[in-house]
Amino acid sequence: MNQDKFNSLIDSLVDSVKDYNLDSSFDYYNAIVEICANCDHSFVYFKAWQLVNFVKFDHGSYDDTLFDEVEREVQDNDHNTDDITLNDYMMTYAFNILKVATLKKYASQVKEVA
Repeated sequence: MNQDKFNSLIDSLVDSVKDYNLDSSFDYYNAIVEICANCDHSFVYFKAWQLVNFVKFDHGSYDDTLFDEVEREVQDNDHNTDDITLNDYMMTYAFNILKVATLKKYASQVKEVA
């Protein structure tokens, strides 16, 4: 994974929100969570590890706080630590990286339009 591939991935996830019928019962946040949950980078071990490794070590110039923000979110929402493997954590981190980055990008595009 590199910066161009990461940006392309996030752009494609943001573009996917446009295919959803958003209303008061299913807003953009719900759409982004569903889209990111179905992205293979959040459930295929190898891709999850690549994504987390990239964001942790090579992504700093784009957003210094993305990994830190994701780490706090995972820690705040992870109450079940029994029988959790390192692969499980990587997939959790990968999902949250996708979710946070996509939410930020989507929000910035909505502000530009408004």
